[in-house]
Amino acid sequence: MKTLRQKLMVAAAVGVGSVGLFGAAALGAFGPDASSGVVSAIAPAASSVLGEDKAGDRLKQLLDGLVQKGVITAQQEDAILAAAKDATTAKVRTGKVVRDLLGESATYLGLAPKDLLVKLPGTSLGKIADSTPNKSKAGLVTTLSTAANADITKALSDKKITDAQAKTLRDGLAAEINTFVDRTWPTKPAAAPRAALPNVKAFLGDMLQTARDYLGGVTLNDVTSAMRSGKSLGDIANDKGKSRDGLVAALTTAANTRIDKAVADNKLTADQAATLKTKVAAEIATFVDRKAPAKSTTGTTTKTP
Repeated sequence: MKTLRQKLMVAAAVGVGSVGLFGAAALGAFGPDASSGVVSAIAPAASSVLGEDKAGDRLKQLLDGLVQKGVITAQQEDAILAAAKDATTAKVRTGKVVRDLLGESATYLGLAPKDLLVKLPGTSLGKIADSTPNKSKAGLVTTLSTAANADITKALSDKKITDAQAKTLRDGLAAEINTFVDRTWPTKPAAAPRAALPNVKAFLGDMLQTARDYLGGVTLNDVTSAMRSGKSLGDIANDKGKSRDGLVAALTTAANTRIDKAVADNKLTADQAATLKTKVAAEIATFVDRKAPAKSTTGTTTKTP
């Protein structure tokens, strides 16, 4: 079952749109449970339409109908209209009526808005005005006040605000403008410097020597000759009864051991170590699978198949 508050909110939201919707049956739906709580229940919804003259008239007609039906008293109607008017006046914000004060400040200072924004972090508009030739904080305040008052006057002329709302805005305008002009704009926090990632090659060591050790101490000439014939270190490992994957594992273990020691010595962070190990894997795979162009015994380069 709807509460009195819900019924009255519906009355304000729907009834003000068309008083005719509230015939005798609809008004009677409030029943005998109406009480003084009607003021606090209906005023917030009523305030949303009170700012418009025609809607305000329809609201009064609706409330007059409620009085005639005995749902509310005349005193309650007056209280609702007064509360709605107060709520409407309080809702109006300077920013919805007054022009862009920052843009107006830039115009006064002879700057493009984007250039003014660059200057603002760590200082205030007032200080910028005082440090600008032939300008001042007082002059800026006067300029903004004149512009804001003109905007309030126009909004009042266009019936976007009431006289009471205009007075409320003007009464608080000086304080708002002074706060705006004196506000120190925050500076952007400096980005934390990113630790440079050490060169991955520093952790690979002498990979050719590590490969020769894995292959059983083959000579450098043996390795060189095989690679000149177009073979990779992986191929050589397979030919020597080892394996390409075993060679990769041996090289990876040696590099990762160096990385782990750097972490233990506090020379690397865990995140840096993880990144390096990924890079190490790629470097080792390239090293093991790389093939040099095959060369003839006369030194003439031939194409590999």
